[in-house]
Amino acid sequence: MQPTATRSAAETETVLARQLGRPVVVMVSRSRSHGGWVAEVAALGVERRARSLAGVDRRIRALLGTNDVDYHFHTGDVELDRLVSGIRAAREAAQRSEARALWLTEQALLLPSGGTVRDLGVLVGLSYQRVHQLSQRRAAGRLSTVEGGSAA
Repeated sequence: MQPTATRSAAETETVLARQLGRPVVVMVSRSRSHGGWVAEVAALGVERRARSLAGVDRRIRALLGTNDVDYHFHTGDVELDRLVSGIRAAREAAQRSEARALWLTEQALLLPSGGTVRDLGVLVGLSYQRVHQLSQRRAAGRLSTVEGGSAA
């Protein structure tokens, strides 16, 4: 007879968390009864509590084994929640725009008429050093693979 390996609840949660898709959605709310924050990973039916938001964040990232967490905050202040949501959406849009600008810059580097790295830097609003970095990356084959996608 083979011995059966038993896992603790924490080990089981960690295994299940690592099998979730990315990013993992986590609801975070202010707990009036506990005087801190509560984070719930609904897909696992797991909660983590801490006095500070940074503490909850550390516990969730440790549980999930990733930094790819999609937080949804409920602070108890409707105006703050609205502002936080808007800020996070604006940052995501900025990241997408930056990825698109990178892809377009890489396309300009592919053109023979792009000129020197200093010329291209002036044309696209980057330092010539950054253009040189991107051209080295292009030469090494680490270009963005999809228009507007993230860099490889």
